[in-house]
Amino acid sequence: MTKFRKFSTLLLATTIFLAGASGAGAQGKAQPDLFAFSEGARLVQYPEDVMISQMDSSPLNLIDGFVATDWTGQASPSPVFVLELPERTELSRISFDTGPLNRDAKAVRSVTVEVSDTSSTSGFELVAELSLKRLKNNQSFSFDPEFLPVGRWVRLTVVDNHSGDEYSALTGFHGYGRALTAVAKMPNVTGTYDGRSGWGKIHLTQTGDQVTGCYAYLNGRVTGVIKGRTMILTMTETGLDGSPIKHRAYFGMSANGRELIGMGRNTDPALGEGYFDFYAADRISNRAGSC
Repeated sequence: MTKFRKFSTLLLATTIFLAGASGAGAQGKAQPDLFAFSEGARLVQYPEDVMISQMDSSPLNLIDGFVATDWTGQASPSPVFVLELPERTELSRISFDTGPLNRDAKAVRSVTVEVSDTSSTSGFELVAELSLKRLKNNQSFSFDPEFLPVGRWVRLTVVDNHSGDEYSALTGFHGYGRALTAVAKMPNVTGTYDGRSGWGKIHLTQTGDQVTGCYAYLNGRVTGVIKGRTMILTMTETGLDGSPIKHRAYFGMSANGRELIGMGRNTDPALGEGYFDFYAADRISNRAGSC
């Protein structure tokens, strides 16, 4: 019997415990959220009843780092999400946010969490069966330090909600621990992309870990840096009155290096901290070109 299987058995015998809210907050500040999109985590499976680009209810809201945004989807069949982490990871703690919501009845109640060190479709071991409180954030569950789960893929299944509602909703899913490898890398992004939803043509040039470029919409300009398999960009657009509009965005690349996917938010806190837009573009040339 492997250590991981022994861990699973012990966990089901309640070796996982709920940490206090203050403790969860303190640990969350000290440790990066390894399930966050900005840290390189990617959703490789999610329910198809909500488009990932529909930011008011997108599955990406589970990993955007903001409790004011939620995933909302059909409660049946049980929604399943699979996260691919950028590195092989040892998890010490997982955490959930369940509120606020625009309708309390859809708050998630029961979930299961599985971890695989094999692939996104096989090798999963059950590591947690949990009941969540309604409309409460920082619900933190720590694993037995003697039997920490290890893997690159995490599967979250929403079993039910508190009210038997036809929709379920969750505002955050977080993971903490340590990466055991340091191999994640984004393919070179230099090229021209055909952006969707009015974004227009995007031209990017990568030099080392630095990225510069431009795009058609509102005479956009970008500067940024590559960190692991995430591209972090400052995007500056020209408003109708000529004033600059700045966004911060995080992008990932598909495994085949052909599709750019990202989320953006305003840099001005007065305009809200959540991600307001979804970006997607297809690489059409390996030459950057110009705007």
